[in-house]
Amino acid sequence: MYLFLIKPTVGIDFLAKNISHHAKSYRLQLWDTAGQERFRSLIPSYLKDAHSAIVVFDVSSKISFAEVPMWLKMFEQNKGGEGTMYLVANKTDLEFR
Repeated sequence: MYLFLIKPTVGIDFLAKNISHHAKSYRLQLWDTAGQERFRSLIPSYLKDAHSAIVVFDVSSKISFAEVPMWLKMFEQNKGGEGTMYLVANKTDLEFR
């Protein structure tokens, strides 16, 4: 679902790339939804037909971590078939986290 390239003023960012793996070609689409409340209603439409999701949370924010189950549930309810979810902790390099 996402490669996070946060641009909060835009809300949703998109990158598409053709890749080859084991002599097969694939179209990789990466959607960054930025997690902002004001864009949350748009996200289910971007999840349609998604095969994977990377949910990233900020280790320095309890609120960010508390929202993880909501994001996982949203992907589960809106994905287009079988899908894999990955949970990634961000900002682990911060001294105060």
